[in-house]
Formats: sequence, C-alpha cells, structure tokens
Amino acid sequence: MKTKKTIVKLVKLIFLITGFILIIFSVFQLLRGDFFKINQVVCLDRDQPCQTDWWFKVNGLVLGKNIISLSPQKTEELIKEELPGIDQVEIKKKLPDKLIVYLTKRKPIAVVEVNSDYYQVDYQGIILAKLDQPTDLPLIVCNEVSVSANNRQFESPVILSSLDFLYQLLISDIQARRLEITDSRELTVFLKTGPKVLISLDKNIKEQVDSLQLILERAKIEGKQIELIDLRFDKPVISYG
Repeated sequence: MKTKKTIVKLVKLIFLITGFILIIFSVFQLLRGDFFKINQVVCLDRDQPCQTDWWFKVNGLVLGKNIISLSPQKTEELIKEELPGIDQVEIKKKLPDKLIVYLTKRKPIAVVEVNSDYYQVDYQGIILAKLDQPTDLPLIVCNEVSVSANNRQFESPVILSSLDFLYQLLISDIQARRLEITDSRELTVFLKTGPKVLISLDKNIKEQVDSLQLILERAKIEGKQIELIDLRFDKPVISYG
C-alpha cells in the first residue's frame, strides 16, 4: 500500500512539473512570437500627429520589437539622439502591439552670434538651426565658443551660463534683446525696455536675476529712470538717468 501511494504521489508530481514546464514554455513562445511585436506606432506632438519625417524615424526605431521587453527609458534616449530637435519623450504601451509616442519640441530661446554666423538655440545650448541673420529672439554675442563633435550643441560654459541667465530672465518676465560676453566671467545685458545690466558669471545667476527684478520693480514704483545696474559686486551699483 505504501509503495502504491508513493507511486501515485510521484506520478502527480511528475504531472505537475510537466504542466508547469508546458505553461512556462507556452508563455515563452507567446512572448517570442508575433503577438507582442509592435506593428502600430502613433507619434504625437501636443496631441496632434507629428511631422512625417519624425514618424518615420520613430517607426524605424521600434517597429517589430517586442513591446513587453521594450525599455521606455532606452527608447526615449534613442529617439532624442535621432531627433535632436526633441526636448521630451513619453512612451505609452498599449498591449498587445501598439505604441504611443508623445514628443515635445525644443523651443528656441536665443540666437548665438559667432564670427558672423548665427545659430538658433534652446535653453540647453542645443543648436536648432543655422541662420543667415538674427531674428527677434535675444542675441548672444561671443567671439570664441566650442561646439560638440556632432555640431549639435554649444559646450562653452560661458554660453551655457548666458543661456541659463536668459532663461531665468524669462521666468521672471524680464525681456532682453542682446547679451554680450565680454570675457569668461562677465556678461553685459541690454534689456528691451530698461537699463543696461552687468552680470558676473562667477556669482549665483538666480540671485542676480532676483536682485535685478527687485530693483526694476522698485524703480517703477518710485518713477525713477535707471541707466545702468551693476550686479557684479556684493551690493548692486545703480546709475540713474
């Protein structure tokens, strides 16, 4: 009797193990098969279909890949490398075989002038276009800058710091028309309406912008005309007209 019970238990165990192996094998075959291969890619720019050349490039990166094993983070990085004009990428999976890709364009923040050449850039120094002449965007003037090996981005710290300053100005609703880099440590800023401003790139940029905003608001309340604001020192130096 004991031997018979042992055999029955052994047979049941074998059936369980075999069933488990078959289930694992079936799942593995399902994942490897065509059922989860991406065959539909939706590319959107602000909830509108993205431009055709973007769709083709995104499609080429993901079509036919397994949607389960697809890494959204790695795919987002690949898309940004392929499309330097894209700032943000969001990927959503719709099982079993549909991928939705949301793209956000980089926005031009300034034009950088280098030796009579003009480059439209975003806040990170990514080159969006080479221009024949300046535009209505703020103009950053610099004689010597370094560009990345693929000619897609400015790498000069002085350019990146100037863009950071310009970005902080826009957040504070202060409009600049021209920024001149006098050396690697100083920046001369010409506001659209208002005084000339001298900036130290060695000091905290946000603190200088906050100080500038406070000075401009106080001058407006007091009805004073300012010609120059020098923020390079511990205490701002203000020249009135």
